Amino acid sequence: MTLLIARGGSMNYIYGIILGLIQGLGEFLPVSSSGHLLLMKKLLGLPPELLENNALDILLHLGTLVAVIIAFRKTVWRMITGFCGMIAGIFRGTFKWRKANRYQVMAVYVIVATLPLFLVALVQHYFDYSALLGDNLLFVGIMLMVTAGLLFIGDHSVCRNRDIREMQPGQAVKLGLFQAIATLPGLSRSGTTISMAMNMGFDRQAAIEFSFMMSIPAVLGANILHIGDIKAIGAANIGMFLVALATAVVAGLGAISLLKYLVKKERFGWFVIYCLIAGAAAIVLNFVL
Repeated sequence: MTLLIARGGSMNYIYGIILGLIQGLGEFLPVSSSGHLLLMKKLLGLPPELLENNALDILLHLGTLVAVIIAFRKTVWRMITGFCGMIAGIFRGTFKWRKANRYQVMAVYVIVATLPLFLVALVQHYFDYSALLGDNLLFVGIMLMVTAGLLFIGDHSVCRNRDIREMQPGQAVKLGLFQAIATLPGLSRSGTTISMAMNMGFDRQAAIEFSFMMSIPAVLGANILHIGDIKAIGAANIGMFLVALATAVVAGLGAISLLKYLVKKERFGWFVIYCLIAGAAAIVLNFVL
């Protein structure tokens, strides 16, 4: 596989930029990076060996992980210190859950929300549905439309004024299940989790923050499981892989900033329209290409 990629020469740098942009923008904007990767593969004729290369996939997700940590560095740091303080308090016998601060509550529920992903990993170990459905434009198109529906539901939910401290264990589990379901190609992880959090009554800021914090252990865990694939990177491909990584970081930071702005301005509806159009286009292309 490494040799096949190396044959692309300098053109692969352009491919690296394209893939980095799609991953960085699609991972955080509620439009599905997996769905757009397939669309670009069909429309631009991206080499299959690039899209199916696990080492490149790891680096692209590493780029978006770095983007989240940079964009939410204060929240991440407060979660880490708060969680460590909570553990210390538990051992000293001084910690009381009712007195837990916002970041301690968030840290615990991010862990709880990550648990359903273990079930997905187990299922994929025996039945890789992503490989089966990921190349099906019809399925991806339908999932993009489902994403649009979820965004519409979240955007029109009432009483969105709850903060993370008011979250219940069952709600964290449900959001974790939605994140696990969103591993289906074409279904946006961020769009699904943010919309469902708003539907549960959480305000936009809390929904976005919790969604992105959930993504950290999810992406980190997936990368650890496939870390052995990094050795597939050949010397001839290092430049292209690093370009893809850097592009994913920059695009991810831009996407997070844009999402924060649009959600604050209550313009989530634009993503609903976009996902409907992209979904319809994918369905049409399924019968044309």
